[in-house]
Amino acid sequence: MIFDVITFGSATVDIFVRSQALLIEKNLPSDILYLAKGSKNEIDESLIASGGGATNSSVSFSRLGFKSACTALFGQDELSAFVLRDLKADKVDTKYLVQLQKESTDFSVILVSRDGARTILTQRGSSRLEKDHIKWPKLKASWFYISSLEGNLDLLEHLIGYAVENNIKIALNPGSRELNSPQLKSLLKYIDVLLLNQQEAEVLTNLPFDDISFWPKLKDLKSHMVAITRGRLGAHISTPTQTLFSPIISTNVTDETGAGDAFGSTFVAGLMLEKNINTCLDIALKNSASVVTHLGAKPGLLKKSKI
Repeated sequence: MIFDVITFGSATVDIFVRSQALLIEKNLPSDILYLAKGSKNEIDESLIASGGGATNSSVSFSRLGFKSACTALFGQDELSAFVLRDLKADKVDTKYLVQLQKESTDFSVILVSRDGARTILTQRGSSRLEKDHIKWPKLKASWFYISSLEGNLDLLEHLIGYAVENNIKIALNPGSRELNSPQLKSLLKYIDVLLLNQQEAEVLTNLPFDDISFWPKLKDLKSHMVAITRGRLGAHISTPTQTLFSPIISTNVTDETGAGDAFGSTFVAGLMLEKNINTCLDIALKNSASVVTHLGAKPGLLKKSKI
């Protein structure tokens, strides 16, 4: 089978706790989310579900009508059932998943405040996805969608090389550990769509977003197209010939988790549907706006008929 898209990255289990008792203190350089020490507090809403860039994006593509498969590493424990359940429920092919018998599945506890802001506590397993885990001869797809590889630049280089040799287009949403590697910049010229948030773009350019040299420096990275999300400040698209901007869609935010994955996967889906860039940007913002009205990264993902 030739898939429309194969996603690569993490598979986690996310435990969400939403409570009015979580307080926010405005503090520079960042706000603080907290509970009073020794207090006992009510939970307003909770959810246990799969998460991680690879599973979130694969479900997004599947709901938008594409044949998607997910490549990620997870353990063989009680939490692993949530990963398999959610992918199978959304008809994501799991043939490329790697399940290690003696490892635990990564999981996060996500504390969500009344305005949708969240703080995440993560426990990562002792292993990460490696090139030896990949079923290379069986990777057949039109697109690779690569999210955080936990700093594994060797695997990233192999995935890009394989994609270039097999005429597979590449979307990349790098994690912080990839961004901090000097090796990354040499690979970006092979990327069809580079997906970043504002902070990640500032790391790559080594410039603040409002610096006059920011956009020229961004174009020097040589990726064909760069999308930058700025949270509640909207999103920008940069190509060799133009720069576009759109504000977010106003909505009541329940939980911001998964908004970036929804935006990136839906923008790429628009390109796969041969939509113009403005339309791709519009539907990406629409799907991310839907996601943040629900608790968790997947419940709010839209189907193709709703885009």
